[in-house]
Formats: sequence, structure tokens, C-alpha cells
Amino acid sequence: MSKKDYYSVLGVSKGASEQEIKKAYKRLAMKYHPDKNPGDAAAEASFKEVKEAYEILTDKDKRRQYDQFGHAAFENGGHGGRGGHHGGFDDIFGDAFRQRGQGFGGGFGGFEDMFSQGRGRQPRPQRGQDSEFTLTVDFVDAIQGADKVVELPINGEHKKINVKIPAGIKDGEKIRFSGKGGAGSYGAPAGDLLLIIATRAHAFLERDENDLICNTPVDMITAALGGEIEVNVLDSRFKLRIPAGTQHGRKFKMTGKGVTSRKGETGNLLVRIQIKVPTDLSDQQRSLLEQFKETMQ
Repeated sequence: MSKKDYYSVLGVSKGASEQEIKKAYKRLAMKYHPDKNPGDAAAEASFKEVKEAYEILTDKDKRRQYDQFGHAAFENGGHGGRGGHHGGFDDIFGDAFRQRGQGFGGGFGGFEDMFSQGRGRQPRPQRGQDSEFTLTVDFVDAIQGADKVVELPINGEHKKINVKIPAGIKDGEKIRFSGKGGAGSYGAPAGDLLLIIATRAHAFLERDENDLICNTPVDMITAALGGEIEVNVLDSRFKLRIPAGTQHGRKFKMTGKGVTSRKGETGNLLVRIQIKVPTDLSDQQRSLLEQFKETMQ
């Protein structure tokens, strides 16, 4: 019976790297290993076939000969993969294989056992921990975006970090810096640096999700009689018509003029009226208000 192509046995291309071959072999060796398939002759045969292919393709000279002449390179006295000890299962899984017996029926002590002991010899690489800090920013910077330089204690050192605050970021959202956190061990990558955003309160602006609320003072006469006021919101100025009889707390909505979030969603601008009541009246003003009061009775 003709042998299968070694590359096909491992499921790799002819141009596969040694690392790809080792990876494929490890996966198939675990799948077909006799300890995981007791009494399964087909699995044992596949295991031998996989091992033979691996030993040939990880030996540079043998692989070169195989690529040129195929299986014929190892017939009639050639060095077949079954009997050789170059590479093979021991290269991948270490001495654990030899310590548990010889051959397929020699009592390996369990396949999982073998891997557990191998892992115990060398500490496992561990990714570094993420570092979290709270960054408090001005309300306007959170709405419009800004560039800041902040100094943070990272891995025992104070380091300056250039931070680009995205426009529309909200309280509690995070800015992530990959690989800027705690150091990893045994070659593992560092953790991430996470900045949790907190926003300072503004004198007259508020945010409700993506809606921007502008608390706008209006004198009681304009609120009662109606009129026009000027509203200043961030970098915008516009006139707003106030109907007669406008009550305290009334909101005027301007669609699509609110905050644009990091996802590109834009809310509305809500101008909330706050009626101002005078506290330092002149005698004439008081008299006029008293007269007005009498008309309301």
C-alpha cells in the first residue's frame, strides 16, 4: 500500500514553517495518542503515521530529500521515520514520555498526567495586570474633545502620558492604552492602562445621555410678556423667541444640536428656562408690583 503524503498527513502545506509543522503534530498526536484511544488500532496507526511524518519534515536534510524524491528517498536502506529518534514526540512533550514507559502499551500513567508534569517544570507566562486610574476632565473637554498630558504612577515610576480625550466621551467611559499597564512575567505581554473618565460640573450646562441642557436665565417680565433672548452654548450664539407666559423650567428643543457621542450618535439641545426673581427692588418697582398684585385679586 502506498504511503500518504507527509504534508497531507499533518494537514499542512508544502511550504509550511517548522513551527506550523510542530503545531499540527502536537494537535494530531494528542488526538490519536494510544492513552486517549485504548484498544483503537486505527488511532494507533494514525499516531505512528503522524509521528513518522513529523520526524521527516522537521529534519532539514530529510525534508529536502523528501521534497525532491518523495518516499523513495527512504526506501532500500534509507532512514525511515518510524525507527529514527530525531525530533518526534519527545521534542514536543519532553522527558515525560520516556519516564512513563516504552512503546504504546507501556503504561503512560495517563495522557493528562504527562502534560501536568510537563507544565510544572517551568513557570507559566502571565500577562501583566491592567492599571486603572480616574481622569477628571472639564465638561467642555469631554463634549468637544481635547489633548492632555497627565502624569501617572506606573510600575513604581511617574510617567507622563499623552491622552487624546475623544469628543463626546461620557462619565465612566474608559480610554485604553494597550501594553502600558503592569509588566508581564516570563515573556508575557504587559497589561493595559485604563483611564476612567470623570467630568467636572459646568456652571450652566448639563448632559443627559446625548442631550445637552443649557440652563438659561430669563427675567420675569420677559417670561410674562414674551420677548427674545440670546443663548450662548459652547461656541454657538443664537436668538431664542420666548412666548408670553413662559413658565420656570420650560424647555425649548433644538433637534440635532446636542452632543455627538463616540459612536457618532447626536442628541438634542434643550434650552431650560430659569426665571430670575429680582431681590433688590427700588421703591418705584415695589410700588408697581404692589399695584400689579392688586389687579390679580
